[in-house]
Amino acid sequence: MRYWLLSLLLLTCGTSWAQPDTTSLPHSSLGWSLSPHGTIRILLLYVEIDWDVTPEKDPQANGAEHWEKGRLPKWKDEVFDPHPLRPYKGQVTQYYHDMSLGRYTVLGDYIDKLLVLKQSEYPTVGQAHSVGSLAVKEANKMGSLQTRHGLSTADFDLWQRGGRAGMPKQLGADQPHSYDHVMVIVRNNGLTHNQGSVDNGSAGKLFGFESDSQSRFGGMNALPFEILQHEFNHLLLGGNNFHSGGGNASQFQSYFIALQGGWSMMGGSSSSLLTCSGWDRYRLGWTPQDSPFAIRATTMDGLAMNGDLDPLNRDTGLYVLRDFVTTGDAIRIRMPYLNKDEYPQFLWLENHQGWKRNGVRSDRFHYELEMTCVNGVVPGIYAAMQVDRENRSGKDLYGGHADYLRALPASGFYDMEPRGDTVINQCLWGSRMRPLVVKERWNNPLAGASELEIPLFDPGTSDRLFRAKDGVIPRIEERDGRYVDEAMFFGHSRQAFTPSGNSILNKSSNPPLANMTTMTSTSGRSLYKGNKPDNRIIHLSDFRITVREQRADGSIVVHVGRNDFLVDRDVRWCGDSIVLHPPLDTGRYAMLIAKHRHVRIDRSRTPSRIEAPDTVGRARFFNDPTTLVLLDGVRMRLEESAVLSLENGSTMHVMPGAALELHPKARLVIDRTSCIVLHGDARVLATPKQMKRLRKAGRSKRIP
Repeated sequence: MRYWLLSLLLLTCGTSWAQPDTTSLPHSSLGWSLSPHGTIRILLLYVEIDWDVTPEKDPQANGAEHWEKGRLPKWKDEVFDPHPLRPYKGQVTQYYHDMSLGRYTVLGDYIDKLLVLKQSEYPTVGQAHSVGSLAVKEANKMGSLQTRHGLSTADFDLWQRGGRAGMPKQLGADQPHSYDHVMVIVRNNGLTHNQGSVDNGSAGKLFGFESDSQSRFGGMNALPFEILQHEFNHLLLGGNNFHSGGGNASQFQSYFIALQGGWSMMGGSSSSLLTCSGWDRYRLGWTPQDSPFAIRATTMDGLAMNGDLDPLNRDTGLYVLRDFVTTGDAIRIRMPYLNKDEYPQFLWLENHQGWKRNGVRSDRFHYELEMTCVNGVVPGIYAAMQVDRENRSGKDLYGGHADYLRALPASGFYDMEPRGDTVINQCLWGSRMRPLVVKERWNNPLAGASELEIPLFDPGTSDRLFRAKDGVIPRIEERDGRYVDEAMFFGHSRQAFTPSGNSILNKSSNPPLANMTTMTSTSGRSLYKGNKPDNRIIHLSDFRITVREQRADGSIVVHVGRNDFLVDRDVRWCGDSIVLHPPLDTGRYAMLIAKHRHVRIDRSRTPSRIEAPDTVGRARFFNDPTTLVLLDGVRMRLEESAVLSLENGSTMHVMPGAALELHPKARLVIDRTSCIVLHGDARVLATPKQMKRLRKAGRSKRIP
């Protein structure tokens, strides 16, 4: 009776949540295999392999300080809390409580005995992912379930089996009982460390009862937190096509050529921040309990307001973002001008104050606690672009591709190149790495690579790019001659937007406020060959985001505005196709290049496709020359001593109704490989001397 009463209490003490009113239409907030709401309790088994037949195969024969041979790991009580009694101490329990804003409670308890699997008794023990079924067989020798906190089978059966993807999951026990989830952590088999897998179904009858789902992980070096939460999150979010934020691999179809880092519940050992993302919460219905909005920000006076913005439809003004992890505040901005037959894109802005200020253990960079060389989280705005993945209900709810989130670090996007040698890195693990050369003059905000992804480089021996062998992880760089060994891919303080640092996102910032080029692909193969729904045009708008102020309480004031036309810094724009749109106020310039500023239209050295390189001299380009288009209604002006240059095969199209204006002391420089094309009544407003120079050079032509 005691156990049944405990189960009843668990089912009724969770946070209230109104499930979507649906009987036939799936909804993402209802979860894939498991419900992401309410309470679940996991049964954990600790396992050791006795390699008594081939002892040379034991990857850790003598154990380790954190997990001694023949004993349970020292962190055995640090994984789960057994009961819903706050404050939570278990890392996994605490993680889900924090990420879900209290809407999901993941408890657990373990069999209070190390299960030793003798190779002579279990010959298949070398097959890493089959260890779960073998552990169940060994545990059954105990005769009955004996957990550390004296729980019964009923305490691990809070949900009925058979829940369908995206449909309501039913509370209550199965008849006969079935464990909701059985998890195995093994010290020394093929799942060495931070490796594992998860699936629906049972590993076999454990003390007479099956299980609804199961997982298994390697814990050779430490508590395998990253892979544990990554794999368990599959049961909430979806299959391998939901890998993102550092959790993807080369064989999966993805929205971008390069494998992405960043942060996400579907990240893992390659993530930067260890928290969820705004998209994760939006997808799972983990909204703040007092919010009427799926995405919430606050007013200057602290009132809730809709954070899902479309500036093209006049969603502008001042917004306050409190700490994202503890309050759920976020802003999402729809990228303009994308056609309905293309992927939609949305920019997410999150205020991460970091673990030192908000007390949340996961709100930190991956290795900042372990390695002093890692520049830790600083309070600021962290940004990421969402591509596609907007449907939260419907039949194709669990379709789509991986890497649907691409981080926008405040450190920007650049053309990079491997230095040509390898070195032993001093920051993290001491492995041999290829340094990346980065130069400020190689800035490439619209089409370059960032330090939170794994950029690809021309192999020189193939006409295709392969993620598994042609990429370089940005952990060491030579930036304008300065050697930096700080594991930037796993998070760096310079990636945050702050009022006193990089505080502006607009058309001329780096990173920019613009949509991104996508290429749905696996390693070495593209799905749509550069056609729609891939986004192959970069749209320049008059949007502007400014990080205005950080208050004493950690909240950050962000201004979202329009009619930003001034280019007040030197920029280099690259991209297969770039389009400049007219402003909201048609009486304004769409672009005004300020005095002494230089805008370069150049060819990117960062790939935008994975096959069919274009050879120019000795160079190969996995992209097209840059095309810049000024649409009807666009007025673009160069102020005194400003320079607009077209380089390396670039073309500028001035469409009918558009105009390019030059101050008498401005310069339009077009190299011998580039040109400007005037369409219909398009105009170049310049002095006779400037026009004569342009015609003489033969770099312009008019198309009726």
